[in-house]
This record gives sequence, C-alpha cells and structure tokens, in this order.
Amino acid sequence: MLRAIAVNAANNVAGHFGKAPEFAVYDAQGQLIERMINSGSKAVGCKHKKQLQRRLSELGVQEIVLGSIGQRSLARLLNAGFVVSQVAARTPVSDVLAGTANKLNLTAAEHGRPCKREKGECGCGCGSKKAAAPKIGMMMNSMSRLSGLSRIKLK
Repeated sequence: MLRAIAVNAANNVAGHFGKAPEFAVYDAQGQLIERMINSGSKAVGCKHKKQLQRRLSELGVQEIVLGSIGQRSLARLLNAGFVVSQVAARTPVSDVLAGTANKLNLTAAEHGRPCKREKGECGCGCGSKKAAAPKIGMMMNSMSRLSGLSRIKLK
C-alpha cells in the first residue's frame, strides 16, 4: 500500500492539503518512493488540487496523510477511493511512518473545513455554475447600443 504524506520544507506534515509544497510517497515498509512537488501550492482555486489527485492516483497511492483539508477536496478524494487520514500539522514524518502519530480517518466530506469563500466563489467554479463572460472579439448583440461616445476631431 502506498501512502502520500503532505509535507512542508522541514519534512513535517503540512498544515493543508492544497497548500503543501510537496507530497512524499512511501511504500508499506516506509521506504520513500517519490517526492512530488505541488506546483500549485500558492494558487487560488481547485484546478491544482484536481491535478494532485490525478497524479497521486496514477502513482497508485491509496492513503493520503495531511494536516487539514477543505470539504470539497476531501469529498473528491473520498469519492476517488482514497483513505484520507489527518494528523496534527507539523507532526514529524518519522512519527507518521513509525505509527506513533495520532491519526484520525476522515470518512465524510463534513470532516473537512468549510470553504472560506461562500458558495464556491474561489474562482474555479467548484461551488456553482457561472455564466461565461463574453470574450474579446465576440460580436455584440445587434440590439445593444453604444452611448456616450463622441467623435474625435483630428487636425
């Protein structure tokens, strides 16, 4: 069984799934298999979190250990079949591998933190569908009128 641990620069458990700088992937014997950099750790939204989930799944990870996680990300991980475990942030990775860290299995989305931005307004569209903004260069509706424009006189 492969286990991914969200880690910070000090090789302790990172405080949050989406903001973890790296994920260290270990096998059942505690041998490091791979260190995966989270290139979107400073990004806003959910796109990079979905990419993390896909990469962890491709590696064959079954368990993810982290400090905390939002409800939407937790729901996606659980629905994808991951076992998600929470330990105190800044717990040494060695304690997690030795089995001495207090782990709490998160089994429902409600065990995660609520989204800080109400109604999913984090800009990624995770909470609600938004109307697409018109693109530059699109034709204007023939019924709309331009007003307040005047001619510029050139000498």
